[in-house]
Amino acid sequence: MDEPEHSGADVHLPQERAAARGVAREAEFAAFYRSSVPNLIGFLVLQGARPADAAEVVQEVMTKVWRSWDTLRSPLAWARVTAGREWVKRVASLEEDLVREFPERSVLLSSDTDIDQWIKCNHYYRLVAALPPRQRQVMVWTQEGYEPSEIAELLRLKPATVRSNLRKARSAIARYIEEGEQR
Repeated sequence: MDEPEHSGADVHLPQERAAARGVAREAEFAAFYRSSVPNLIGFLVLQGARPADAAEVVQEVMTKVWRSWDTLRSPLAWARVTAGREWVKRVASLEEDLVREFPERSVLLSSDTDIDQWIKCNHYYRLVAALPPRQRQVMVWTQEGYEPSEIAELLRLKPATVRSNLRKARSAIARYIEEGEQR
């Protein structure tokens, strides 16, 4: 029997193909991580998280994204929903501490971050920060491009609750802007 001829370029061992897929997978995730982390931290900061807390939640979520990377169809949407839910769980589980909080830094955030500068200069952040937590949450999701019905599903709320909170948030922001213009 004659052995078929193969050129070296055409033959790839299964391990080599798997290794190449692994490298491509890691590179794809690394690019996603770099582009998504700042946006997710900002998303949580708008919902009331301190930057260090937001960075911690986002890091935990990114670990979950990596574990599920091959099965996620829309990793950013999944990460946003998961981060939002993790933040809500964290807030709900906190007991009030009457000791003054000391600002912490996260390893993900340098001492002078773009997030800190954005918070100081962003008019939208100041408007949203004045809202009660649920109105703030609904307004942030709306600004991210989600419809009230989608927000209701993601946050496990009734659509009427989302619409009501959105209406109240918009009214409060309009009043705040109006009052600011009258000064």
